[in-house]
Amino acid sequence: MSHSGLIALAGFAVAAIAMLLVTQTKQRVSWPGWLVPTAVVIPFAVLTGLVIAEEGLFGFWPMLMESPWGLQVWLDRLMSVTAAFYLLQNRARATGMKSEVWVIVVIFTGAIGLFLMLARMVYRERKMAILSEAD
Repeated sequence: MSHSGLIALAGFAVAAIAMLLVTQTKQRVSWPGWLVPTAVVIPFAVLTGLVIAEEGLFGFWPMLMESPWGLQVWLDRLMSVTAAFYLLQNRARATGMKSEVWVIVVIFTGAIGLFLMLARMVYRERKMAILSEAD
């Protein structure tokens, strides 16, 4: 199996395990929840940087145009990121985050921006909860 195949398989395994662990959480976690999306996005951002350095900023474009599967994966990704942003934005606004700024970040960075937005939102929600408990 190629390096890309191993990375894809490992990424799938990590994502599946993370999703299964999240579904088993019955109550609010006591540790800083924003660390989870941050820990996920850092290696992905590094990998993305390496790929951009090797293949160029638009190196993905030929993959999209070569087959219907490439187009399908691209559209699936766009739909998933759009749905996630839609679900996050109201909670993010409630913490004082500016949706306009984050939509630009997500448009240009995709999942990296989405995970950063999620980490920031969870951090701000936790901070607001702690402040309201102190009152």
